[in-house]
Amino acid sequence: MHSAMRSAIEGAMRKAMKNAIRSTTRGVLLASTLCVSLPTLAAEGMWTMDNLPLAILEKTYGFKPTPAWLNKSMRSSVRLAGGCSGSFVSAQGLVLTNHHCVIGCVEDLSSEKQDLINKGFLAKSNSEEKQCPGMEVNRLEKTEDVTARMQKALAGLSGKAFSEAKKAEQSLIEKACVGDAGDERRCDIVELYGGGEYHVYQYARYQDVRLVFSPEYASGFFGGDPDNFNFPRYNLDMSLLRVYDRAGKPLANADWFPINPKGAKAGELVMTLGHPGSTQRQLTMVELETQRDLVLPFRLMLTSEYRGVLLQYSTQSEEKARIAQTELTMVENGIKARTGMFQALLLPNVMQQKREQENVFRSWVKNDPERSKTYGDPWQTLSDTQIAWRNLYVDYVMVEVGFGAMSQHVNWARTLVRGTAETAKPDSDRLREFSDASLPAVQAGLFAEVPLYPDFERTKLAWSLSKLREKLGVDNPVVKGILGKQSPEALANEIVSNSKLGDAAVRKQLWQGGIDAVKRSDDPAIKLAYLIDEHARKFRTEYDQNIEPVQKAAANQLAKARFAHQGTRVYPDATFSLRLSHGVIRGWEEKGKTITPFTDIGGLFERATDYDPFKLADSWVAAQKKLNQKAHFNQVSTNDIVGGNSGSPLINAKGELVGLIFDGNINSLGGSYFFDESVNRAVSVHPAAMTEALKHVYKAKRLVKELELH
Repeated sequence: MHSAMRSAIEGAMRKAMKNAIRSTTRGVLLASTLCVSLPTLAAEGMWTMDNLPLAILEKTYGFKPTPAWLNKSMRSSVRLAGGCSGSFVSAQGLVLTNHHCVIGCVEDLSSEKQDLINKGFLAKSNSEEKQCPGMEVNRLEKTEDVTARMQKALAGLSGKAFSEAKKAEQSLIEKACVGDAGDERRCDIVELYGGGEYHVYQYARYQDVRLVFSPEYASGFFGGDPDNFNFPRYNLDMSLLRVYDRAGKPLANADWFPINPKGAKAGELVMTLGHPGSTQRQLTMVELETQRDLVLPFRLMLTSEYRGVLLQYSTQSEEKARIAQTELTMVENGIKARTGMFQALLLPNVMQQKREQENVFRSWVKNDPERSKTYGDPWQTLSDTQIAWRNLYVDYVMVEVGFGAMSQHVNWARTLVRGTAETAKPDSDRLREFSDASLPAVQAGLFAEVPLYPDFERTKLAWSLSKLREKLGVDNPVVKGILGKQSPEALANEIVSNSKLGDAAVRKQLWQGGIDAVKRSDDPAIKLAYLIDEHARKFRTEYDQNIEPVQKAAANQLAKARFAHQGTRVYPDATFSLRLSHGVIRGWEEKGKTITPFTDIGGLFERATDYDPFKLADSWVAAQKKLNQKAHFNQVSTNDIVGGNSGSPLINAKGELVGLIFDGNINSLGGSYFFDESVNRAVSVHPAAMTEALKHVYKAKRLVKELELH
């Protein structure tokens, strides 16, 4: 999820449930373990690379990173544009990330005859590496502060004028940054401190990304949902990709993290360099109450019902279970994460401490005439916007975000309908997701050749259309316009049976033909997309012109007041941009019991049973006697992480990779709203487990040599 209002839902835009659940915020807080201390702690913070807590690093750990160390670390870290992190781990473009971050690619490369999800995949040579459809990897090259320019463009504006000026100026900055290198460069405006600062982030863009290694599902998600967000853990949540250059050769890159199989010792400084998706730690109380009272309950109810649909579908045959497997995994992950977030906001002492902090800050502004005049009362403004947002929320989620029409056919159709309409406009007038700077990623996703399962699409679309009717009401003009006299099942069957958009060549032809070609199409998915877009644009306009600009202006005033009160020693909320988090390898105390920071391979075999999700893959059973049973498997550290950090490298002061972040413990799920160092833990794969697995389980000699694992 990305930022307060829209961010909680925009991650799902046009890809609806499937992509929304894949980018679920990680990190829950149970009342039985709560020991909240909301002021900034030693290990708290997701810091931008240009504003690191250098004094804390030096005082606490005796570590003073040099500019060369910072630059190498920045260029060794990467972002998977779909919502995860990763890092270069060799000079030949090899990228280490999580199994669950590439499972969508593995699913797209699988079929009934070739089940790579459950059997795993290992390329024995470069020629066997398989391109991941539509995947993009970004490496941050540099950043530039453009706050003054943005604030000048927005000065004195509000409402529609503010929205249009902001969109236009962002597009101009991004377009100038990209230049003529759109296929190789990506530029994003990043809003920090709720709009108090604007930076442009320039990335190298790589769209030829190939799968090299992925373990079996039974290894990459050992323990399944019962173990998810828990510790002790025994999960080989790792995969390897390779980035290729435009000449079709493995990328030659000078900056990468060498893997240290020995890892780090308990108490040792470790840092993550990743791309946390979103936190809401700077939300006002009234915004948090909207999350607690509306956003989280609504999403939980909707996804819980959807899980039931997927479970029922999975029972019909082994093949249907395979088809639904990835989506079901992600849905269950999302439910568990959002349940924890919801529980965190239900805890009275958490909300009370948040309220007390806000009151102190608010009084600091209000009780000084000069400050009151300078900053006004942004808290009241934000409170006023919540009424409009609450009234709009369900319509916006079901129609504009697309939860009311979940189908790959409809997703493609909506991209064609809206995208061709937007690209016919000047760049500065377009919706942000169709700006020139964003088009390469849009086109990569639209043109990707991926498998399509009609019966699965029919099931999802019929269910979501029924939810659209249920949530908006039978007499709602949107529902009447979309369904007419048809049932959800009949409309879903008509679209899935007759749409030709499953053919990537057809989608590409329509896109290249532009708005006229799409308008002439008689494809039923495109016809439905036009009906949806007619209403969705109204909801989008209402949000873009009457809610978001007011919010942003108020957030900007809050940020200015916060800078005056605390300076930039306070880290900004996460924005899916590169952040450094520091901490140490450390367990925790819970209910009088000490949780040690490491698990080992021997514990994996002790935990295994003959039944899923604790059944070992055959490859591990066969290799048991060859494995070092005392080698560490998973570990925990005090690093501050959330969703988007999945796949982040855990490095030591030498810049060596000593872990692969893949999860948080159950106590960390309140991390969207606050950080509690006493119990919040990041969970990572230990490099010893990766080494043992590649050497003895998968016999990946080529990779062991390339990774220099000794």
